[in-house]
Order: sequence, then C-alpha cells, then structure tokens
Amino acid sequence: MMTDIVQSIYYNEASDILRREIAVILDRVWPPDVSPIPGETIPTTHEAVLNARSFYSYVDGRLVSYAGVVRKTINHNDQTFNIAGLSCVATDPDYQGRGLGLRTVAAATRWIEQSDTDFGIFTCKPSLAYFYERAGAWPVVPDVALIGSRDDGALSSESLQVAVLMRLFSAKARTRESMLRHTTIDLGLPVGHFL
Repeated sequence: MMTDIVQSIYYNEASDILRREIAVILDRVWPPDVSPIPGETIPTTHEAVLNARSFYSYVDGRLVSYAGVVRKTINHNDQTFNIAGLSCVATDPDYQGRGLGLRTVAAATRWIEQSDTDFGIFTCKPSLAYFYERAGAWPVVPDVALIGSRDDGALSSESLQVAVLMRLFSAKARTRESMLRHTTIDLGLPVGHFL
C-alpha cells in the first residue's frame, strides 16, 4: 500500500523509533563505516542547534523516503540572513523511481518557501542536480562557493567537489542578489560540518 502523504516533524521532537528509522534508511542509502546496531545509541542525524525539520514517507509501514531541512542564521557581507538547506535526502533503493523522493523534496521545499528563510542553499553530487531542479526548482549556482567556516580544515564545496544549489525566497535576499552571487558564502559551522 503506497501513500502520497509526506509527514513532517521537527527532528528534535521525533521519537526514538522515528530517529532509528531515519538512521536505518540513511545507512541503507549511504553506508557508513559502522552501521547502527539495534539496541545501541541511535546516531544523531541532525545537530540540535540546526533545528532540522524532517520530511518522510512510509510504504507498507516502512520509512522509504526522507529529507531534512536545516536552518541557521549567517552573516554575509555585513548582512544577516536566515538560510535553510536540504540535508540527508534519501530514498530506499528498493523504492527509487516511484516519485517518492520527488514528493518528499517538494514538500520540504514548500515548507522552506513558507518559512522566514531568506535563501535556501545546499550542495549535492553534480549527478543529482537535475533531481533537485525537478523536485523543487533548485538551480545550480556555479558562481557561488560554500565553506563550512574560515578555519583550517573546514569543508568546502570545492574540496568536496559538489554542486551548490540556491534559491532566493525573501524580498531582502532578492534585492541583495548581487552580493549573493559570484561569491563565497561562509556557513559558520564547526570544522567537519557542512550542508
């Protein structure tokens, strides 16, 4: 039985059961070095400070599609912006090609559009850029680089060889588009963290 309903909850408020289901699907799509073992501590998918919103779909009682939206405030060129980005997007390989990922990302994108976000920005493998364009009208912005921070060892879109995708939502961001293009945007994240 398939459902078209994409559910949503703040990750920080999600039950341990849901958090484990999210960890399992992410493990299935992007296997880490060590898999979560039933009964052990549930891996944290999103840092609490990013106040992530989780979007997910079930088929036959199994979580099969997931997308997180992380949010934070950044300073760029002496301006403060509220940003949001897609994070940990995954569809179970057994359910890919059925439109579940498209619906999940579309729901997450609609939520960002209706929030107080000035602009949305995140990265993906270049081969996945078309998916995000289809799912949420997320264009690649080749003239924008993202850096986790200015600290030594910080991750960047260039070092990770990923595409940067961005949409401007607020009037503030649209009127300042020139400062958000042909630039490097510092996310102000701890070393080792990235969008």
